[in-house]
Amino acid sequence: MIKFRTKLRIFIIPLACTMLIGWIDPASDINEEGIRLYNEKSYDEAISRFADAQLHLPKSDSLEFNIANTHFQEGKLPEAEKAYKNTLRSKDTSLKAKANYNMGNTLYKQGKLNESLDFYKKAIELAGDRADKNGDEMKGIKEDAKYNYEFVQKKMEEMKQEQQERQDQEEQEKEDKEEEDKQEEQKEGDKPPEEKDPEDQEEKQDQQQKQDQEKKDQEEQDKGNRGEQQKEQPPEEGKKESPPPPHEKKEMTKEEAERILQALKQSEESAREMQEKENESAQFETEKNW
Repeated sequence: MIKFRTKLRIFIIPLACTMLIGWIDPASDINEEGIRLYNEKSYDEAISRFADAQLHLPKSDSLEFNIANTHFQEGKLPEAEKAYKNTLRSKDTSLKAKANYNMGNTLYKQGKLNESLDFYKKAIELAGDRADKNGDEMKGIKEDAKYNYEFVQKKMEEMKQEQQERQDQEEQEKEDKEEEDKQEEQKEGDKPPEEKDPEDQEEKQDQQQKQDQEKKDQEEQDKGNRGEQQKEQPPEEGKKESPPPPHEKKEMTKEEAERILQALKQSEESAREMQEKENESAQFETEKNW
């Protein structure tokens, strides 16, 4: 159990009569009523009475301190922190020591550990200065503030160490996961086809089937083209040399055309002469046979 929780010092300050002798101080009476309600744990009513007392003594650091303590007990830590800060302006060293100590507790409960150390340290200094005059009360505050100071320091070191260990663990888990994934990939690559991931295997099979089908379609298309070419060309009877390509057609000149016509005329005349000779010979032979 944390010491400052079991020995949390919450001081309710009674107000001394500051009026002339024979006069009744209304602020003191209202404050006393607020203390009674506080002790009965009627914190809302106690706050109300302390606020009423402030109407008579608006600059009373003791009333501000009592209000801060009541907020602390209610768990209204931000309100308590604000009221304690107002108390720190007090010129009463004992009251300032108590306010610094309680402020340290308030900040600690809000998780403001580093800030709480400053107020515990200040409480130790102030309580040490008043220890001889106020005796056991200031001595107790000094001891408790010192204990809490050391406790918070140790707590911060533990938290820092826990954070570092958590970071180291996260880094180690990350490295282990990366190594595991790497080994899994290597193991997956070494598996025979039937032992690999069914989804990957199925995808590869689909791709292979698609490639096979495309290859088959291409072969059928090529085969069809060859068949059409065979139908268009008759089968060869033995190996023959292909005829030479035709000469490229050229335009005939006028001189060449005249020579060709002249040759044709001579050829026709020679043919007529030969025909006439044959006719004459045939007539002669017929007449001779008769």
